[in-house]
Amino acid sequence: MKKFRFKFRYHFLYVLIISIFGFSCNKNEELGSNVQPKENMLNVSFDKSFPIYAHTIKEDSIKTDETTINLIGSYYDPIFGLTTAGMYTQFRLITENVDFGTNPVCDSIILSLAYYSHYGDTSANLNLNVYEISDNFYLANNYYSSDRLGTYKTNLANINFVPQLTDSVNIGGTNYAPQLRVKLKKSLGQKIIEASGTSYLADNTSFADFFKGLYITTSPVATDGSTASGEILYINALSSLSKLTMYYHNDADTLSYNFLIDNNAARFNTFEHYKFTSASSLLKQQINGDTTLGDNTLYLQAMAGTKIRLKFPDVISLNNLGRIAINQAQLVIKIDPTTITDFITPPDRLSLAVINTDGTLSFLPDVNYGESYYGGAYNSTENEYRFNISKYVQKALLNGGFNDLYLVISGASINANRVVLFGPKSPDNNMHLEIIYTKIK
Repeated sequence: MKKFRFKFRYHFLYVLIISIFGFSCNKNEELGSNVQPKENMLNVSFDKSFPIYAHTIKEDSIKTDETTINLIGSYYDPIFGLTTAGMYTQFRLITENVDFGTNPVCDSIILSLAYYSHYGDTSANLNLNVYEISDNFYLANNYYSSDRLGTYKTNLANINFVPQLTDSVNIGGTNYAPQLRVKLKKSLGQKIIEASGTSYLADNTSFADFFKGLYITTSPVATDGSTASGEILYINALSSLSKLTMYYHNDADTLSYNFLIDNNAARFNTFEHYKFTSASSLLKQQINGDTTLGDNTLYLQAMAGTKIRLKFPDVISLNNLGRIAINQAQLVIKIDPTTITDFITPPDRLSLAVINTDGTLSFLPDVNYGESYYGGAYNSTENEYRFNISKYVQKALLNGGFNDLYLVISGASINANRVVLFGPKSPDNNMHLEIIYTKIK
């Protein structure tokens, strides 16, 4: 069920539209400490006793095409198990009607990918695999993390490497920013050489039919069941350093030609969690249906891993007190600090989404007041995340019911982070709601 498909990249556009046109809302929806008469502030109450029901579920799939960052790599986490990431990408001609001259011969073909960042153990040894794509794919199409394209059997790379994320690379006497550079099998370059001067190299539409691109991934890292290992590399595919370079000679000269990844090149990420078979038993039990385990521990993982479903069924009882104005409602989410290591770190930000009655998702109204109001950022001092969901609670009270929420990692298509959270019934540092409200006379 691919319903978690709202686009985080549309968030700021959404906020702008709302801020310009405003809500068509009931006057009561504006109730809050900023609009109440001062005499009513004497009726302010604080309550953090409302129960929360929460449990972890598997994410089905997330949209990953044309993201700002692409992910490749593999890592093992004793809690979340094994994860592997890969990317499909097209390459594009820099000129039309390409002709490599008389009697051209491919000398070598190099894949270069600019590093952006990473997640995991920087000393990890990874095994890189590169395959030529056999299926057509298109920029206009939507692609999700569970989608797969056909590839030819030949592994064009199959090399072991330790990513050098801070070391410059010397090419032809010039130092360039850190990048992965790997020599591919010459047969790929020769295939392109043999198309010299033909319609296959006339333009990018013809080239995409002829050479559909590359699938770049790594083999799953080895696991011992108790120690984290491996890493996920964040690749800046749109960097000028990310390209496919063919070195060749003809009867007249020795030359090179670059095939680029640009904004018109279709590309998407794929993520594999191997059905969480190597995850901890408590995580597996929870995502397999034992929702009561969410009372004590909850699990969030990016890359279409896991998300959390939240319910606040008893907050509606505030309506029994009469007319209520929500001054502030904060959802407080505490991290289990024992699950953080030097290279397995929490995400910078979490997000909430309202689950509509038809199964679609929408933003909370609080989003429209900006991140400084809404919250969701990781506080490393308190080991927590806080969300201001005052408008959501006020609107739910006025409408007579609460929709469930999903809690997810922001930017889950371009981040590899995970985090373990204390549940709402955890003995210490439990997830809870803090509500300050006023009874209106």
